Amino acid sequence: MTYEEIKKNMPEEYESRKKDKLRYRYPRGESYLDVIQRLEPVIIELERQRAPVIVISHQAVLRALYAYFADRPLREVPGIEVPLHTIIEIQMGVTGVEETRYKLMDSTVPH
Repeated sequence: MTYEEIKKNMPEEYESRKKDKLRYRYPRGESYLDVIQRLEPVIIELERQRAPVIVISHQAVLRALYAYFADRPLREVPGIEVPLHTIIEIQMGVTGVEETRYKLMDSTVPH
């Protein structure tokens, strides 16, 4: 369902999510906090890696991983911009996280 469909067909769920995106859990779904907890072993494994790693996943997972590695506060996780069709390269630098974004597709070109 799109957010507009949820707003129309499930207004209570739509409003609950709007009030607290970090803790809101869709029926039979996960909250951002659930995702973050589930990612803990993945994060430990990613931190052990010495070679480049590519992660392809849903936006919620990517937001949570990005927040962790970029040292962003938990409350910011749901609002982190993770554009579609984009590679976000993160490297740990001397002054913190260095980020480069590579757009894979031009959304203005018809497919």
